[in-house]
Amino acid sequence: MTSAQPQSVIGNLADLRDGQIALPRFFIKRDNGLFIDLTRLESTEDLKTAVDRIFSSDAYFLDLDYERFIKLLFSADPSEASTADKVAKETPLIRFASDIVAFPTARRALYKGIKISNGAAEYFFEQVYLESVIDEAIYGEDADGAQVVVGFDKKIVSVRAALTFDEFVADMWLKGIHFGIDAAAVRAAIKTGTAGRITIARRREAVLGKSADIKELAEEIHRDDAPRMLPDGRADLRQFKNRFPQINKNIRLIKKIPLVLGTTGYELSGNLIEPPIPKDFELALLSGPGTAVEFNKDGEFIVSKQDGFLNFDTQTNQISITEKIINREGVSVKTTGDLVLTGDEYEEHGEVQENRLVEGNNIVMHADVFGTVASRGGKVLLKRNLVGGTATNREGDIIVEGVASSAVVQTKKGDIVMKRAENCVLIGTRVSVENASNCDILADEVNIANAEGCAIVAKVVKMTKAGPRKQSEMLVFLPVPDLAEFDRKIGAIKDKIEEVELSMNKKSQALESATSQDEVKKYLMVAGKLKKGEITLTPEQRGNLQKLAATVNPLLRLVAKANAEIQQSVAEKGELADQLARLTEHRKAAESGASCSISNITGEILVRALKITPENEAAFYRLPPKNLKAMLRGSSISGERIYAGHSGSLDWKFEAKP
Repeated sequence: MTSAQPQSVIGNLADLRDGQIALPRFFIKRDNGLFIDLTRLESTEDLKTAVDRIFSSDAYFLDLDYERFIKLLFSADPSEASTADKVAKETPLIRFASDIVAFPTARRALYKGIKISNGAAEYFFEQVYLESVIDEAIYGEDADGAQVVVGFDKKIVSVRAALTFDEFVADMWLKGIHFGIDAAAVRAAIKTGTAGRITIARRREAVLGKSADIKELAEEIHRDDAPRMLPDGRADLRQFKNRFPQINKNIRLIKKIPLVLGTTGYELSGNLIEPPIPKDFELALLSGPGTAVEFNKDGEFIVSKQDGFLNFDTQTNQISITEKIINREGVSVKTTGDLVLTGDEYEEHGEVQENRLVEGNNIVMHADVFGTVASRGGKVLLKRNLVGGTATNREGDIIVEGVASSAVVQTKKGDIVMKRAENCVLIGTRVSVENASNCDILADEVNIANAEGCAIVAKVVKMTKAGPRKQSEMLVFLPVPDLAEFDRKIGAIKDKIEEVELSMNKKSQALESATSQDEVKKYLMVAGKLKKGEITLTPEQRGNLQKLAATVNPLLRLVAKANAEIQQSVAEKGELADQLARLTEHRKAAESGASCSISNITGEILVRALKITPENEAAFYRLPPKNLKAMLRGSSISGERIYAGHSGSLDWKFEAKP
């Protein structure tokens, strides 16, 4: 059985009676219910304080809309509580109950304790009873002996009762459950009256947010590390397809995905469970040279501002567009494979592993090189060491700032500049080394501060200090011209020129003899004027000219042939004259410049003159690097001894004998 309709305990502050409650300024009681005026509610904390005061005053909310009640108490925006009420959307008043009524002590005793564990509260539902006092009749007999009521006695009995959801909420609040009651489960348990323990409330876990992220937009931004396909359809497993993507100007490269804040959770007590704040970043920090950050209605982007190569800096996470290719991962089977680059510049910050190739232009290596670096032009700069590898340049200089060991360094047209070289083969136009040990060097000019056990072939050799190293001799070969061979060739060309001139004179005499005859002279004169339009002929004159042409035709053929032969001889003479001039200039250059200067000889040194002709000089400088050592250290090379000694100094210059 249930009690009578509860009575309102809302009173007037002016004449508040005992047991009544004065409403706070943001509560409004009307005939159709109890409302909250959002315009008067300064914070949800004020509402929580008011609710706590009401529940602690042995009162509760009648016909409570629990979902709306919780939103009013715990939403960041209490107006969210109006989402289920169209009228409430248009007014600051939100109805959440019908009244505030008394919660008698006797009924409060119907609600038992709860068990809280791991953010959930359990309650054991069972049949409940209220104590009630009744008047029990006392029977007796009247004068006639009939049974009659002679009086009444007070008696306490247990009366079956029922819980209510509104009272349940108030009681749970005072037991610390301010948030998370499962209204549907509690109402169902009360309605069915089934005994048993159920979970009546759960805390709401915080929902994690999402950190800011980036989205790659341009297809060009992706490297393609698939094997490069050869023209015949086979895969080149040593090279990747597109290791360094090229980007055009004004391409959106990256879009920032903004962070998403998490959702606050609540403990059963109503205390906040704050999710971690998602990580954010400034997109500008990722924008390197050649790019810019742009904002528009579509979002925030990194955009390329020039044509060039895409570069990722793994240390700073910056993306940049550069005119030169920059790589920081090294050159190996796993990172790049062999590189054959088309860009104007290449800069590598990682190691080039053994048996790996880097081919390009203007190459700068910041780490050690164990493989091959080959440039088609520009400059090759090795900031660290070259160990067991090769550095070549078709047209340009090679600079090694570290140590070169057991390496090959070769440039066809350029200088080689090194600090320290050990067991190396060096081939270039000019070679400058601070310390060279057991090296084989071929150049036009060699300048070494300290040389030990080297074999050198150069027209000009300058060494501050030189000597042998252990079992390696110190050998210097100075190419000097074979002037006799030069003179023989020059003489042969002069003789040929004389033969051509003699032949030209004979042909000129034959031509002069043919053209001096009167009939030929007359025909050539008339034909020339007719061709220039200086004269015109009558039909009779034209017939006479044709007869004259038939007469002199054999001589005219002789004149034409002689002219052609003379022109051919003139061309031949001109070509021979050019050859003579080049050979003479070559001889003149060969006569001067060969020299050897050693300031301090610290051990046995052998210096020889190596006679060079135009033919064997070209073959000599085309010698493969792997064959140079065998030739210089073997017995196949010899020459006139210039110096053999173990101390002192040497200053020698080539002088041609008259």
